[in-house]
Amino acid sequence: MAEALLCRYAVGKSQDLKGPNNMTPEEIVKEKQEIRRRYIEIVTGKTPYSEAAYRDFAWDVVRSRWFIDKAEMILAAIEELVDGKVSDTPYDPKNADEHKLEGKQLKTILKLAYLDTENKIMSKKEICTEMEISEATYDRRLPNAIVLFGILMWIYANRREQEDINAGIIEEPVYEDDLVLV
Repeated sequence: MAEALLCRYAVGKSQDLKGPNNMTPEEIVKEKQEIRRRYIEIVTGKTPYSEAAYRDFAWDVVRSRWFIDKAEMILAAIEELVDGKVSDTPYDPKNADEHKLEGKQLKTILKLAYLDTENKIMSKKEICTEMEISEATYDRRLPNAIVLFGILMWIYANRREQEDINAGIIEEPVYEDDLVLV
């Protein structure tokens, strides 16, 4: 799921991904809640989705006005989880200590490969050159970065869903397989 969202965002960068400009803050919150619920249902398999519905979902997510902000938050969480901190500076291969910061590398790889907001998505070769890493290092890091992105996105979505349920903002979903026959 994470890789599909990242790829869809990168492919769609040439199109308008900002969503409607005239959404109220309330509409944005509702959109977040609906997308979060669909995401949880897809990942848990609670609701069956066709391939077309899955593609539509990925497009709805990456077109939302808030997706890149949430993606940036997840990238920072990757760096903090792996390195124990979030740096204030971009990855600099000239700094010898940067190669020791695997979290910063993972964050940079995802940003350059999928999430660059300047529409400068790079190829593997370009990323390796820019970061001064080997293709083997890139090939080892990219799957780890995608998995971490997906895990942290999942944790965030579940936490926010539960917070909204606990606050009475949304109802807890009831699925067929959750029902107990008496």
